[in-house]
Amino acid sequence: MTGLLLHLSGPLQSWGGPADFEIRTTRRRPTRSGLTGLLACALGRVRDSANADLAELRFTVRVDRPGRRERDFHTVGGGHPRHRTPPTAEGKFRKLGEGTVVTERWYLTDAAFTVAVTGPDDVVRVCGAALGHPVYAPHLGRRSCVPDTPVLVRADVPDPVAELDLVPLHRAKAPGPRQPVTFVYDTAPEPGAPPDDEPRDRLRGPGRLFTRGPVWERRRELPDAPDAGRGTAWIAALTAYREEAAAA
Repeated sequence: MTGLLLHLSGPLQSWGGPADFEIRTTRRRPTRSGLTGLLACALGRVRDSANADLAELRFTVRVDRPGRRERDFHTVGGGHPRHRTPPTAEGKFRKLGEGTVVTERWYLTDAAFTVAVTGPDDVVRVCGAALGHPVYAPHLGRRSCVPDTPVLVRADVPDPVAELDLVPLHRAKAPGPRQPVTFVYDTAPEPGAPPDDEPRDRLRGPGRLFTRGPVWERRRELPDAPDAGRGTAWIAALTAYREEAAAA
């Protein structure tokens, strides 16, 4: 069984958590629902597609840089006459002077993740081809969150989860002791291990129907994956890694 290696970094990311219209939160890690949406986008699928094949995929996320959460303050409808303000749930216009809707959008800034994708060979192969030539541009949780590097690192990787121990880390070289790296799994890394969380991001039907699913988080040292730095230093290290893997 082969798989894919993906890299997700950009100025902003947003991996949706519990939300209403006024407050849109983000989780600190890419979610199954967000990664499924990214692949469906590359495949050119419409919003209400069943995506039953993508539900068979498994994702392991390596946190290169956790980033930090930032709030973006929004207002909608301010300064407009009543008939041009956002309608209520009943479809009516708001009272005079109450037309401004205040909302919050939360994002991750300066975050970077490397992701191993595994699953049935035919599904993985189709997804790899789509990421190489996407129908719609991939985004990092929301359409406004564009990646700053190509998403696909490698396709047809024999063991992408093990390969996460070797891919250069997209983070600055620390002046002090080297910090361990966080991994997030959607299958138990040890038999019988209790999950650390159960986010509501597992696909259970067409459109936007999701149910809760377990995730496991671990931190460990990676002696063989260098802290490659940022910017062109990381790109050079990744290029060297890919060339070495292709020659092997």
